Amino acid sequence: MGFLFWQQEMKYVLPTPVPIGYSAKLPEAVVSLPTTNSFPNNQALYFHFFNPDCPCSRFNLKHFKTLKKQFETQVKIYAVIPAYADFEYAKEMLDDESIIVIQDTDDALANACGVYATPQAVVIDSQRKLFYRGNYNRTRYCTLKESNYAEIALTALVKGQKPPVFNAFATQSYGCELPNDL
Repeated sequence: MGFLFWQQEMKYVLPTPVPIGYSAKLPEAVVSLPTTNSFPNNQALYFHFFNPDCPCSRFNLKHFKTLKKQFETQVKIYAVIPAYADFEYAKEMLDDESIIVIQDTDDALANACGVYATPQAVVIDSQRKLFYRGNYNRTRYCTLKESNYAEIALTALVKGQKPPVFNAFATQSYGCELPNDL
């Protein structure tokens, strides 16, 4: 019983271990996106990194869909899943044909954006500079409005403001490690 509680609850309360050799991407750093995907030029991008098998990724789907509706006319939105994740299951979970789902072969996109756990939000401005990389919210279910980090970052981006400065609750990853730790 204790192991099951650890597997499903407690391990996600702790920060995700930082991989050996990880180099954090700082806001306003140029992001070299993999050429395996064709991203529009001169348009801001919003990547929703998630793993359909990760409980944490399932908890924030409603919040992601709200952000998608709020910002879809101002930024290009993608859902990014690990190479080993079930593509059809991910599309079924998203339940929105307008969301482009990318299967991230060799974690190339995750590495380019500095992502090592899911769920994570990445916002890149139209000049291909990192605007935000981090958590959606301080709480698992995205219920604390004042800590809707991804929403705050997207709002600042579309208003032409500088990237917001957040505390470690926004940028220290929580969730499921990449590659799959399930």
